[in-house]
Amino acid sequence: MKKQKAMKDKIKREHHILPDFEDFLKELAKLDCVKRVIPWRISRQQKWTSQKMISISYKTISGFKLKLKKWATAQEVFVTGHCEEMKIKKILEDNF
Repeated sequence: MKKQKAMKDKIKREHHILPDFEDFLKELAKLDCVKRVIPWRISRQQKWTSQKMISISYKTISGFKLKLKKWATAQEVFVTGHCEEMKIKKILEDNF
C-alpha cells in the first residue's frame, strides 16, 4: 500500500513552502478550477531579489508550473486543474 502524503486545503505538504508565499498558495487553492497545489523543493539561486516574484513557467498536461522567488531562494509549484491562464494572471496581479 502506498503511503499518503499530508494534504490540507488542496495543498500537498510533502515539501516546505516558502513562508512569504503560503497565503498566496492558500488563495490559489480556494479556486474551484484548482484540484491540487504541489510545492516542490526549495533551491538556492545565485541572483537574488528582495521582492516577491511569481511567474508562470509553463503549462503542463494537467495544469501549469509556477516559479516563486524571494531573496536567494526559489521554489517550483505545480498546480493541477483546468484553470484559464488569464484567471491565474489576475490572481497574481491582485496579490503582487
